[in-house]
Amino acid sequence: MKTAGQPGTLPQHLVQRRCVECGYDGALLRDGAAARCARCGCDLRRRPARSYAEMEGMVVRAPPRRGPSPEKLSHDLQRQRLQRWLAFGLLAMGLLLVVFLAVAAIAM
Repeated sequence: MKTAGQPGTLPQHLVQRRCVECGYDGALLRDGAAARCARCGCDLRRRPARSYAEMEGMVVRAPPRRGPSPEKLSHDLQRQRLQRWLAFGLLAMGLLLVVFLAVAAIAM
């Protein structure tokens, strides 16, 4: 008798991961590296591929590690851009101050 929670005892067709939108079970889904389904284009980062056993609760696997959300990436990019502009502005003002002082010293 097959027991729940032991992937080795379930038939292969139940533990093979598939796209949850179209059912594609190709090689791109097996290693989990694909960002989109090759057949339907489903975003696999938002809706990861799952096996029938996972969907039915027969096997519990750790959720895939996810990177930062797009909102956080956008916020970080805006912050980084602001910091670069501030650094550029400070350097430009410092250079202008040095040039102004040099011209003032020559004029005296």
